[in-house]
Amino acid sequence: MELLAPAGSPEALDAAVGEGADAVYLGLKDFNARLRSANFTYSQFEAALRALRRIGKKVYVTVNTVFEQREADRMYQFLKYLAGHGPDALIVQDFGVAAMVKSEFPSLRLHASTQMNIASGRGANALSRHNFSRVVLARELSLEELKGIKNETNLELEVFVHGALCISVSGVCLFSQYLVEIRKPGDVYSGVQKTLPPRRSRINSG
Repeated sequence: MELLAPAGSPEALDAAVGEGADAVYLGLKDFNARLRSANFTYSQFEAALRALRRIGKKVYVTVNTVFEQREADRMYQFLKYLAGHGPDALIVQDFGVAAMVKSEFPSLRLHASTQMNIASGRGANALSRHNFSRVVLARELSLEELKGIKNETNLELEVFVHGALCISVSGVCLFSQYLVEIRKPGDVYSGVQKTLPPRRSRINSG
């Protein structure tokens, strides 16, 4: 079993490791859904990777937005950079990213983001055929459903056990899009979180 914690900044990374996390997931300034977090510069990421390797901790990088065709070259260069530094895995939601990794950077390990909304053993097994080694399951699943999926797949499974949980469909942010305008008319939704989501908002029930 692995205890994985988010690290939205170098300070959060230090706190996560200090509290006993076995691994952290973090995002850089590009192709990362959590734009509201401080995130990591390239030099901060490289320093964090060296430091965590020395103490036997793992680093997963979120590349969890959907890229457009005009961004393909930037995505290629970003993946090339990551392949050169060798994080323990990438957390992705876009099959385009997965295909590029498989064909151009096969040394990079792939974890399926909760944004892919995998909620069954069949879904997990389908991803195994696309080079994924782990699935971050949909957050709204019950314990019994999780047990059932475990019995149906050999992929590594990851579940959220603490923190803000999705409302509506896991990772798709349908309720967020309904309540808060996070894109201009005509924009393609890429999964980038630009506003405070309802699951983290203070709600007055009175």
